[in-house]
Amino acid sequence: MRRGSTPTNTFDVDIDLTGATLFITYKQKGQTIIEKTNPDITVSSSSLVVSLSQEDTLAMCEGMVEVQIRYVFPNGQADASNIMRVPAERILKDGVIYP
Repeated sequence: MRRGSTPTNTFDVDIDLTGATLFITYKQKGQTIIEKTNPDITVSSSSLVVSLSQEDTLAMCEGMVEVQIRYVFPNGQADASNIMRVPAERILKDGVIYP
């Protein structure tokens, strides 16, 4: 993903997370950069979809970003995904751009 872009991240899941409380956390250099929760996430029986804004990706610096999904069901069952690593690629013009 490139800094300053507006990517849509789709995560395939092997458990139906409909009805779960969700957190998708993006972390870089030991700091949480972005955290998306249920209102930001489209949930289906086999995937989670979250869109990032220019501001979100500009909060990242060039380098690797760690991403993890955590969830808890109403009955208290909770778990977390493996930590995924994705590159945040550099851009030449910094800042939010407008149409």
